[in-house]
Amino acid sequence: MKRNDLLTGEAFYPSRITQKFACADNRIKYHNRKANQLRHSVMFVNSPLHKNLRILNEIMDGKEKGSFHRQYLLGKGYSFEVLTHYYEMEGKRFPCVYNYLMVVAENDKLIFNRIKN
Repeated sequence: MKRNDLLTGEAFYPSRITQKFACADNRIKYHNRKANQLRHSVMFVNSPLHKNLRILNEIMDGKEKGSFHRQYLLGKGYSFEVLTHYYEMEGKRFPCVYNYLMVVAENDKLIFNRIKN
C-alpha cells in the first residue's frame, strides 16, 4: 500500500504499518519545523520572561529576599507586562516570575522573595 510522505508529499511504500515518512531525514525535518513554528509563536511571551528571569537571577544572586526600586528594574530592562503565575500566600495572591514572588511595597519599591520548592 502506497503512502505519501508528510513532509515532501512523495509516494513511498512503508516498511512498517505506522511509517509516515519516506526516510528518517524527512521525519526529523518535519518535527524540527513543527517545533520551530511553536517556538516562534510563543516568542513574544517567552523572550521577555526569560529576560526577566536572567535579571532576577543576577540581582538576587545568593539572596532569598531583595528589595529594588521600580526604576532600577526598568533600567535593567525588566518587563512588568509578563508573569508566569500567581502564588497564594496568607490569603493573598502575588504575581510571580518563575520561582520569584513579587510584593509591591510603598515608594515604588518591589520586594522579591525566592519561592522554595
